[in-house]
Order: sequence, then structure tokens, then C-alpha cells
Amino acid sequence: MAALMAYYETDEDPIPVDSVADLDALVDRMAFEYAAQDGPVPPVAELFRPDPWAEGWVVIRLGIAEDRGFLAHADAAGSFITTNGSDPDGDPVAYDYQGHVREFPSDAEIPLADVIKAAHDLVAGDGDRSSAVTWRPWES
Repeated sequence: MAALMAYYETDEDPIPVDSVADLDALVDRMAFEYAAQDGPVPPVAELFRPDPWAEGWVVIRLGIAEDRGFLAHADAAGSFITTNGSDPDGDPVAYDYQGHVREFPSDAEIPLADVIKAAHDLVAGDGDRSSAVTWRPWES
């Protein structure tokens, strides 16, 4: 299991994500808060290893919308983002990270069930990219 921390809200300390149950609680919270505010921009959380000097660094962005989302993954091997196979140069998709709208490639969004499966794999696989989704290199 990966010991990860998640930045989600600007006014709170990072949230420990030490298990799939912790990840599910974060995803449920993100989905609930997005639905409660009735959009328009879905949220992003950023996960990272608490001790990159000992464990190696990894940064994961997790975007959750009503029925879709995305994952971005960066570590020493490079930066990658999920892809649905469409044109990456289309209109970017907007997500909210701590009150700031961020744009992501138009092909990054995949079905929410796939996002959650891949995120579970990230936690279970010590922060490594999941083979359950398709990734492409990404220069953020």
C-alpha cells in the first residue's frame, strides 16, 4: 500500500490516504461536494508521498466529475495523463484545484469507474501508474 497525502481544500491540512478505503472516502467527499454546489467546475485533489527523500517522489492529480474524471501522474520516469483516445488538442476541460480553475487536455477524461479503479491501483501499488487505463505522456 502507498502512504500518500492528499491536498484537497485550501484551508485544511493534507489528508492521509493509506488505504483504498481512505481513497474512497476522499472520492466520495469530492463527488458529494461537487454535486452539492451544482458544478460547474469539478474538483481536483493532488496526492503525493509524505517522504519523497525516503520513498521517491510522485505527484498524482485526481479529477472527479459526475460520471467522468481523470488522473495525471508524475514521478522520476516522467509525466503522464489518462487519455480516452480522442484528439488531445481539442477544447481543454476545466477542473478546480483549491479555488483555482485549471485546464487539462481534452482527451484526459475517462469514465469515472475507470478513474476509481486506476486510483485504487495507485494506492495498492505504492503510487505506481495503473495498467487499468490508457496513459499518454503529458507536459503540464
